[in-house]
Amino acid sequence: MNQKIAIAGFGIEGHAVYEYFKDSADIHIFDEHSLDAVPDGVTFHQGLVISGEFPVVYKSPGIPTSKLVLESPDTRIATFMDVALEKVRDRAIGVTGTKGKSTISALMQHTLEGAGRDSVLFGNIGIADAETLRKDDGKKTYVFELSSYQCEHLRHSPHIAVFNNFFPEHLSHHGSLDKYREAKLNIARFQNTGDYFVNGTDIATNFAGTMISPDLSLTFETKLMGEHNQHNCAVAYAALIAYGLTDQEIRTGFQTFEPLPYRLESVGLHKGINFYDDSLATVPEATMASIEALGRVDTLILGGENRGISFEPFARYLATTGIKTFIVFPDTGPLMVTGVSDRTIVPVTIMEQAVRAAYENTPEGGTVLLSNASPSFNLFKDYKDKSAQYRRWITEIADA
Repeated sequence: MNQKIAIAGFGIEGHAVYEYFKDSADIHIFDEHSLDAVPDGVTFHQGLVISGEFPVVYKSPGIPTSKLVLESPDTRIATFMDVALEKVRDRAIGVTGTKGKSTISALMQHTLEGAGRDSVLFGNIGIADAETLRKDDGKKTYVFELSSYQCEHLRHSPHIAVFNNFFPEHLSHHGSLDKYREAKLNIARFQNTGDYFVNGTDIATNFAGTMISPDLSLTFETKLMGEHNQHNCAVAYAALIAYGLTDQEIRTGFQTFEPLPYRLESVGLHKGINFYDDSLATVPEATMASIEALGRVDTLILGGENRGISFEPFARYLATTGIKTFIVFPDTGPLMVTGVSDRTIVPVTIMEQAVRAAYENTPEGGTVLLSNASPSFNLFKDYKDKSAQYRRWITEIADA
C-alpha cells in the first residue's frame, strides 16, 4: 500500500513534494485557503488540522509551525528541503544566515561552474523541484540557500554547512530569538565527522563536523560593494576551499560574479541624482552595511512592517551619519529616526510620495538609497513589488 502523507500549504515547495511523491504515496493537501485546482488523485482538506493517520506532514516554509494542529504526537513535520538533502547531502553545500545567504550561494555556484564543476542552485534562491532530484546523476553539486523557515525542521545537514551571520529577524514566525537561532543551527546540527561547518558568527557549537572560521583578513577583487560583501566573500572562500577548489579558481570566479538584483543595486543617474535599490534590506544591520558601502548617502528611504525588533541602536547610529533627509514609511520608519535632529524627516505612505520627496530634497550629484531596514508587507506585496514601484516613479517623475 502506498504511504500516506500530508502536505501543509500548496505553494512552490508543496507542489515539489507532490511531484516527488505522486507516484508512490496517497497524498492529502491541507491549506487554510481553497485551491483553484486539486491534482487528480489528491484529497483536499480545508484547514491545518492533521489527523493521527498521517505519519508525516510536509510543511511549506511560510506556514508558522504554531499554525499546524497535530492530533498525534507521532506525526513528524518535514520539508521538501530535507527530502532533497537526504538524497544529495554528500554533494551539498548549504548556506544560511540572516543576510547575505543569497549572494554567497549564487557566488559559490557561479564559481563552481567557472571551475568546471557541474552545480545547481537549490532552495530559497534557486529551484525547488522534484524533476531535478529525479534526474540526479550522482555527480552534480547542489548549493542550497536555506532560510530559517526551511532549516527549522531539517533532520539532515549538508556536507559543507555555512552560517553567515545572525541578527534578530522573523521573530513573529519563530516566537523568540532563541528558537530562530536554533532553527538556523539545524544546517550543521546533523553533520557527521568528515563534514565541514563554516561559521561566520560568534555562536559556539559542538557539532560533529569540523568547524572553520573564515579568514576575515583576506581581501577579494569583486564587483560586490562594501565591507559586508568582503565578509560574504571570505565565508564563501572558506566553504569553496573545503570543497576542494584552488585559491586561483575561487578568485577568478569572484572577479566575474555579477551582483544580484535588489541588493544595493544602482538604478542609475536621474536628474543629476544617483538612486540605489536595496529592497532586500529588511533588518537594520543590512541597511547600515549599505550606508557604509556607499560612503555618501544624502537621502534614505526607511520603514515598513513592525516585527517587534528594537530600533534604538539603529536610531542612534543614524544620528551619527551625514544623511540629511530621512523619508519614513509606517510603521517602523518614525521609530528609526527617534532622536535624529537637525535633519529633514518626511513621513510618507506610498512610493510616489517617497520618490517625489527624494527628488525635492536631494542635491544634484547626491545619492538616494531605498533600504527599509524592515519588511514591507504592510505596504507592498513583497520586495519585488516595492522595487518595481520605486523604479517606476524614479523614471516617471524624471521624464515628467
